[in-house]
Amino acid sequence: MRDTDIPISVTNDEIMAPAVEIQWLLDWAKKAFDGKCCCQSCDAKSLIKSTSFPFSFKYNGADSNTFLSEWKHTFDCKDTEDRVLIDAEWVDPKTGLAVIATVMLFKEYPAVDWVLNFENRGSSDTPIIEDVQTCNIVFDTADRTYNPIVHELHGDSCGERSFAPHYTELFWPGQYYRMAPQGGRPSNGTAFPFFNFEFGNTGIITAIGWSGQWAASYKKSDDWKETSFQAGMELCHLLLHPGEKIRTPRVMFMTWSGDRVMAHNRFRRLMMFKYVPRINGRAINMPVCLQTFDLYHNFCTEHIDVPDWSTEAGQIQAVEAAHKLGCDTYWLDAAWFVGDFPDGVGNWYCKPNEFPNGLMPISDLAHRYNMKFVLWFEPCRVAKNTKIANEHQEWLLGGSTGNQLYNLGDPDARKWMTDLLSTRISEFGLDVYREDYNIDPLDFWRSNDTPDRQGMTEIRFVEGHYAMWDELRERHPGLWIDNCASGGRRIDLETCSRSVPLWRSDTSCFAGHPEWNQMQSAALGLYVPLHTACGWSYDAYTLRSSATSGMLCQLPYLEDGFDFDAANKAIAEADENRKYWYGDFYPLTGTTYTIDDFIAYQFHRTDLNAGVAYAFRRQNCLFHGVTVSLQGLDLEASYKVTMIDENRNIISEETRTGTNLYNEGIEIKIPKRSSLLIKYCKVS
Repeated sequence: MRDTDIPISVTNDEIMAPAVEIQWLLDWAKKAFDGKCCCQSCDAKSLIKSTSFPFSFKYNGADSNTFLSEWKHTFDCKDTEDRVLIDAEWVDPKTGLAVIATVMLFKEYPAVDWVLNFENRGSSDTPIIEDVQTCNIVFDTADRTYNPIVHELHGDSCGERSFAPHYTELFWPGQYYRMAPQGGRPSNGTAFPFFNFEFGNTGIITAIGWSGQWAASYKKSDDWKETSFQAGMELCHLLLHPGEKIRTPRVMFMTWSGDRVMAHNRFRRLMMFKYVPRINGRAINMPVCLQTFDLYHNFCTEHIDVPDWSTEAGQIQAVEAAHKLGCDTYWLDAAWFVGDFPDGVGNWYCKPNEFPNGLMPISDLAHRYNMKFVLWFEPCRVAKNTKIANEHQEWLLGGSTGNQLYNLGDPDARKWMTDLLSTRISEFGLDVYREDYNIDPLDFWRSNDTPDRQGMTEIRFVEGHYAMWDELRERHPGLWIDNCASGGRRIDLETCSRSVPLWRSDTSCFAGHPEWNQMQSAALGLYVPLHTACGWSYDAYTLRSSATSGMLCQLPYLEDGFDFDAANKAIAEADENRKYWYGDFYPLTGTTYTIDDFIAYQFHRTDLNAGVAYAFRRQNCLFHGVTVSLQGLDLEASYKVTMIDENRNIISEETRTGTNLYNEGIEIKIPKRSSLLIKYCKVS
């Protein structure tokens, strides 16, 4: 797939929001951040019942809604080609505390994004700032015909429930529902910072941008008529010294009405065209990649003896294998530095005997084959007795006996690490900087705070991490970043705007469980358009289960008799289809991980008027078949439909109208533990 295959823009009246919805949100946000919005002035047809301000905090014990309108207020609004930018500011005339809201409103989507900053412009410490809610709004849920429903995903926990969809219905008066991750990584455990609040045929899709310990909650009023929503840092109770400035979590929400799946496709487009990282103006072209660290180094089986794999010669052989397999990327994971994984994290220099020439010979060969080179780092975790632990204890949080957290909130530490990583990127010839994060930072952050500065270490760390990534991308144009954190435990709006999750869960570290991969693709597809998973064999059921907008594989190319031709054919199929994953997504069945179910999902490119659907009958499924209706089609057009079986053979080709494919559907009858690939394109 070429870069030009990735669309810059797509149009579809059914997906794009009506202009009236966009205009309503523009008007609401302008009034809200200008301090002029009130319940009576807002259009009653919207879910949002505005208060004076769409955020809140406590200052010196008082609620911001009781005093903020009395502070000096400035408001600036600018139009650009695709968005409206608002800078709103409130300044306390007594203490000099400034509250700055930076707001984006999108002209093509009914979406608004904002972040709050607090700055002490006075000459002495501020009173305590606490309970900062970047978003504090109220929804009109008075219609007793419906109950509010919160649709969400589990976070990553390296198991069957990683990213599993679920929902909570708010049906009791006064019912309270709270979401928060575990341990300080934003998508770790049971919470995921993307979710959809549905009420009747309307809703709000919300995304949180904070690579730390966020929290969000919904509360239904005692009289049923309202549901309040709050989102911000879980713990913020601090004063600011003169001249200090802090930021808070970013919040983005998109309003919708009508069909919920259409709303999610609108949100996917918003993410794809306004947030995901771009290289030369285009969304990142996700890789088709060989990565065999877990197979040949980390979790080697007893019958595989590959002592030379993590050497220059072994890696040259691996690059040759990747090229022979038809990959466009080669990935070297945590096997190149002194001390190995996990004991060597903190030694960011090559093993001298295994890699006497550094890693440039490996990247040079990859580049000669027109492949990209990915390399693993983990800068935020430091093991004992490593170079950083021995030389820079002043930059580490936690005791010296176990793993410590590298403090990116320290400006000197951040500069040193940024310079080191930048040097390695250049001298090793990296195209993709892979950053892992196998440590829960929350206890390290909070144990470093004093009672009057709770949350400050977390804030500075998160700010420093964003600054480091931004500087690396600025220093190395064309570089892109893989966001890993024991898999997919650091996926949020901010990281998604700077990086992509190439290793969306550590469930990819092991063979088996293709059903988990199927579910993860279908669940994440609602919110995060770009992500990849790993397949451990090239049979169609396994590799199609892990195929996404890219393709990762851990294939035993060193085993005698390994069939390169069959593997190449399997990888070529995934390569051919990945362009469709940049389009709209339609779940065609329920989304589960159990082995007694049937799952199918579709990706459709409106600009190509073509797409692909995947269907899987799992090993204990008692359904002999299902009938699914293809979505997003031009009902008046005709389509060539091709069915490709588990052996990758074409079993049927026919031409059908869009109306027929939607109304009559496609009947799928396949054996247990097998897949069917359905490809279609418009016929002139």
